[in-house]
Amino acid sequence: MAPWAVFALSGLAVVAAGIHLSRTGDRIADLTGFGRAWVGAILVAGVTSLPELSTDFYAVRQGTPDLALGNLFGACMTNMLILSIADVLTVQVRLLTRVAINQALVGTIAIGLMALAAAGILVDPGLTLFGAGWATYLVAVGYAGGMWLLHAHRREPPFEPMHLEPITARPAAGELRRALAGFAASGIAIVVAARYLASSAAELADLLGIASGFMGLALLAFVTTLPEMVVSAASVRMGAYDLAVGNLLGSNAFNMVILFALDVTDGERSLLAGIPPTVLVGGMFAILLTSLVVLGTLVKVEPRVRLLDPGALPVTVLYGLGLYLSYLATR
Repeated sequence: MAPWAVFALSGLAVVAAGIHLSRTGDRIADLTGFGRAWVGAILVAGVTSLPELSTDFYAVRQGTPDLALGNLFGACMTNMLILSIADVLTVQVRLLTRVAINQALVGTIAIGLMALAAAGILVDPGLTLFGAGWATYLVAVGYAGGMWLLHAHRREPPFEPMHLEPITARPAAGELRRALAGFAASGIAIVVAARYLASSAAELADLLGIASGFMGLALLAFVTTLPEMVVSAASVRMGAYDLAVGNLLGSNAFNMVILFALDVTDGERSLLAGIPPTVLVGGMFAILLTSLVVLGTLVKVEPRVRLLDPGALPVTVLYGLGLYLSYLATR
C-alpha cells in the first residue's frame, strides 16, 4: 500500500480512537467528581496527548527522533492555534478572560518545560543516567512539581461555566466500568495505529523531499492534535471554558514530559543530543505562542480590542510565520 494511503488510514484510526478516548476520559473525570480546570490540565491533557506519545515512540524506535520532536513542538504550536481560533469564534465572550487565573500557571509550566527541551538540544555535556539525558530528567521533575503546585492551588474559575449540570449523585458502578473499558479499548487502538502513522510519515517525508522534523512539525502535528481540537470544541460549546483552555495548555506541558519517556525508551544516549538544531525554530515559536496565550488569560479587558488582543490574531499570524521559517530552516 502506498505511504500516503497508510498515513491517511492510520491517521483516521488515531483520530477516531483519540476522540473516543478523550470523551471517555472526560466522562470518567465527570463521574469521579473532580474539578474541570484541574482535570482539563492533567487528565484530559494526558489523554488527548496519547496519539503523540504512541506515534513518537515508534518514530524514535525507527530512528527518526527529529520527526518525534518536530511533532511535539508542532503539536504545541497547533494547540495554541486551536485556542486562538476558539477564542475568536466565541463571539459572546472573550474565552481567555473566562478562565481561572491558574490557567496562567499551567501555561507558565509548559513554557519552562519547552525551554528545558530546547536547552537539551543545544547543550550536550554528556550527562546521562540510564540512557536518558539531563534535560529530559529535569523536564520530568518539573512537570511533576508543576502539576503538584497546580493541584495544591486549584481554585474555582472567576465565572460560572454555562450549561453545566453539577453531579448530585454517585455514579453507578456499571457506568464507570463502561467508561473505563471504552478508555482502554481506544488506547489500544491508538497504540496499534500509531506505529503505521509514524513509519508512513517518515516515508512521505523522503518522497516529498522534506526534512522529517518539518514533517512532524506541520502535517503529523495536525493529525495528532485533532483529538484536542474536538474535545476543546465540545467544551466551548457547553461553556466549560476551563476544560478547553486547561486541556490545550496542559497538553503543551504533557507533550514535553513525553520526551522523558522517549529518551528512556531510546536507551542509547541522550535523545535530544541527536536532534538537529533546525527543529528549535518550532520550539521557539511554541514558547512564543504559549506566552501570548498566557498573556491573554491575564489581560482581563472587555470588549475585545482585536488589534491589541494578545491571544487571538497574533497567535494565528505567528503560527503561520513559525511554519514558514521552520520550512526555510530545514530546506
